[in-house]
Amino acid sequence: MQLNDLYLGATFYNAKARLRIIQCVTLLPDRSVKHPYTIEMNKPIRKRLSTEDRRTQLLDVTHEVILEHGLNSFTMEILARKAGVSNPLVYKYFSTRLELLQSLLQREFDLFYGSLLRRLNRTEDFVAVVHIFVSINFDERANGKILPTLLNLTDVSKVLGNSGAKAQTKVGNILIDSIMDAYGVTRKEARVMAKISSGASIAAAENFSIFGGNRQNTIDSTVQFILGGLETFKK
Repeated sequence: MQLNDLYLGATFYNAKARLRIIQCVTLLPDRSVKHPYTIEMNKPIRKRLSTEDRRTQLLDVTHEVILEHGLNSFTMEILARKAGVSNPLVYKYFSTRLELLQSLLQREFDLFYGSLLRRLNRTEDFVAVVHIFVSINFDERANGKILPTLLNLTDVSKVLGNSGAKAQTKVGNILIDSIMDAYGVTRKEARVMAKISSGASIAAAENFSIFGGNRQNTIDSTVQFILGGLETFKK
């Protein structure tokens, strides 16, 4: 065998070896491609919530989305995406967008007035009562509050029926009773005084919502202004 024959044979052998190596590498599984039956051990498992907890979660996410992006851009599909659930699941709990918003309003209304009545019933000091009412007006007209937004929607606020007016009347009567006790006036006079006080408080709250400033200082100044005006009715 000639030297050239040995050289050609070695070259052919090395080429076959390289081909086998290339074939072996090609046959290795591509770990970047997921097999259809691959189980992802690190993927978080979505917790199954109870009916009440899931309903609460959807209402909470609705509250957050509306405050962040506005009511006009809110849809059931956005809610599903933000809550990490499917569209059919959302519609299982709330058949329409209107039903969802009405449920949110009812919840927020009950929480707000329930908390307010508890605060007023625990308070015997008249100045503290006035302070609570002024704070309410500022809260109602502040940005980032869902309750005023929903109450301004006629089709949504219908869900409250007479309960909304009854709650407001109940709260208003607490202020009237407090004025009667503090100033020794008749109920008719107390109603007038309450209306004047409410007008001053609402005007201050609206001015603050437009021009801003120090919220606590503005509330304190409004309370002092109202107290000064009520003194003129004192017998």
